[in-house]
Amino acid sequence: MITPLFTVITSVLLTSRVSEAALRKYNFTLHSGTRSPDGVQREVYLINDQQPGPLIDVNEGDDLEVFVKNDLPVENTIHWHGLLQRGTPGMDGVPGVTQNPIPAGGNFTYKFSVGDEYGFYWYHTHFRAYYDDAIRGPLMIHPSPSRTRPFEKLAQNDGDKAMLLQAERDAVPVMLNDWTHDLSDVVYERYFRTGAFPHCVDSLLANGAGRMECLPESILQAGVGLGLDSTASMGSGSMKMSTETSSMSMMGMSMRKRQAMTMDGMSNMPGMQMTSTAPMASMTPKSNMAPMSGMDTMTSMAPMSSMAPMSGMDSMSGMSSMSGMDSMSGMGSMGMGPLNPKGCTPPMMFRPGFNISSLPPPTCANTSSSLLTIPANNTQGWLALNLVNSGAVTQLGVSLDGHSMYIYAADGLYVALQEVKVLYLSVGQRYSVMIKLNQSPMDYYLRFASYPWGDMQQVLEGQAIVSYKMNTTMPKRTIEARDGSASVYMLTNGSAAMDASTLNNDNLHPFDGNSPPSKAADITKVFNVSQTGIVTWVINRDPYIEPSMPIVYGNASDGWNANTTYHFPANSTVDIIMAVAEDSMDKMAHPIHLHGHKFWYLGSGKGQFPYASVTDAPSSMINLHDPPYRDTENLPMSGWLAIRYVTDNPGAWLLHCHVQWHVLSGMAVVLVEGEKEIPSLLGSESTSKAPPPSGAKTGAASTHTPKYVFLRNFLMCIGTLMAAPFLF
Repeated sequence: MITPLFTVITSVLLTSRVSEAALRKYNFTLHSGTRSPDGVQREVYLINDQQPGPLIDVNEGDDLEVFVKNDLPVENTIHWHGLLQRGTPGMDGVPGVTQNPIPAGGNFTYKFSVGDEYGFYWYHTHFRAYYDDAIRGPLMIHPSPSRTRPFEKLAQNDGDKAMLLQAERDAVPVMLNDWTHDLSDVVYERYFRTGAFPHCVDSLLANGAGRMECLPESILQAGVGLGLDSTASMGSGSMKMSTETSSMSMMGMSMRKRQAMTMDGMSNMPGMQMTSTAPMASMTPKSNMAPMSGMDTMTSMAPMSSMAPMSGMDSMSGMSSMSGMDSMSGMGSMGMGPLNPKGCTPPMMFRPGFNISSLPPPTCANTSSSLLTIPANNTQGWLALNLVNSGAVTQLGVSLDGHSMYIYAADGLYVALQEVKVLYLSVGQRYSVMIKLNQSPMDYYLRFASYPWGDMQQVLEGQAIVSYKMNTTMPKRTIEARDGSASVYMLTNGSAAMDASTLNNDNLHPFDGNSPPSKAADITKVFNVSQTGIVTWVINRDPYIEPSMPIVYGNASDGWNANTTYHFPANSTVDIIMAVAEDSMDKMAHPIHLHGHKFWYLGSGKGQFPYASVTDAPSSMINLHDPPYRDTENLPMSGWLAIRYVTDNPGAWLLHCHVQWHVLSGMAVVLVEGEKEIPSLLGSESTSKAPPPSGAKTGAASTHTPKYVFLRNFLMCIGTLMAAPFLF
């Protein structure tokens, strides 16, 4: 039983840790290493010899200083995904937009305040595709104790509340990502040379740990739909699947056992939402190769009839347009034929002269490498996880066997509480979840699986382990020996099992009641998203090309007046309506991320947006009352997305698709606001080359809180103990 004394002391200690703003310093060294995260050895790019990089752990109101030394042979930057950089537009970490890249052997110091921001974020390189090589890590801003938490409604008493608050404080960051066995520069070169989109990954990792587990032949032959007799109904970025057969419970089975079964009962799938080649020295030093020679000409596509057997794909269609080819764009049918050994459908498009035989043959070999194990003490009642999809191309479904997840934050900010069994994360999105530890003490799988979307279809599941604390005298039961004690809520292809609840994205209302300006927008901008060439993806017809001088430096930049740079007046309400162009060669979904801002997600749907502005649309289509407030949201397949934000943060901010290979092939624009104020905000810090702080420990946080704060906190605890007799 939690005593009132314990509750008060816990509250005091939590308060004392975040009572004063501090300067937190970290030193990062980017360097090369060799790792076998899924049991297969390859070269990786590391931060302080870690994969993922070190956790940055700060409090609301803190200042942050990160010194980055680049010991890699390639240029780099660090972007702080989701952080606004209010007042520090030169610290956003985007080459050609907010800074020059950090050269090989060089360094850069990022300095900014987190201000009143709080919650779970992540950082990653924004240069080339190097975050695929492990240059990424978690960032946590602990919220002020004065903030009310959504999960407090789960508490039955003060003791429960204290345990929930402690669980949030101890929340485990879980970085989920797809993984390839080739260095990203190899994948990059192969994509732009052959035109084959690199959607087929080798494994899925959690905090840099995972393994390869090959699918049985029965699943490979069944295809992405697992052989289900299903009917699909297209909704706003999701697909519901139903079968005529009865649902199976699938209690407590290993992945291999579940894969070998006929998996009836699929009810929720958001699927329709949507060896080395050239040496590194041959690569162009800039992060954007688009446009390449011939890139804007539609050259060749493997015909649908050739996709089933994987062989004999030498004949190319040479099509000049895919307009109206809905059966191909988005790959709407779930019965697409056999999968390759990695569980993938074959690529659809190639440059002239290339075909499936131009790619390394797909292979799979089982490994037994260690999985991430997350300790959970059931005597503490709750476990909190901070989840992020930090991958390159793979949309993920996540579930924990036998447990519900209570979502209390999205993209860092508190939201109206939702209970789900399966949670879907687009690339770049984050969710914080609270889990009630109310099952028998043993190991449980935290499952994360790819789900089909667009032409990137792969059946692949990864796992981590949530391990309850157990009495040492009790024999430890393995996951495979749970004897039906835990439900498996997610199928191998990422779809939710029958009756397993999933997230209602439209109900992620801001917990603090934050609503958009109610008046009509000052500016409405329509952006058409399109694939215009084999390796060209654009917003409004023009591929984004990285400027040689950062746009934030003004009209001296070669990108200041580019067709992909848009200038908006300060303190204006801007509505952006994004739509997949009707003449796009591919009409797949896209996770859209805006730098420098959170935005209100007003709505999304199928087809083209049929109104001139959001104020003309009915309330059933557009939510101006309590819409979600995010920094990453999905543009549905063959559909539209409407967002609203206020230009109250002077700077140059990138808006882009977070699928790695889309942004690198041109799917981005830059939004400039408050341009007259930008020069005064840059200062000398934007070109800082300062050495690391004297005596600072690499990768560790240095807290410069005044000594009197520690004394005050100590006296507060003593005072609490002296008052203990009066608390009962």
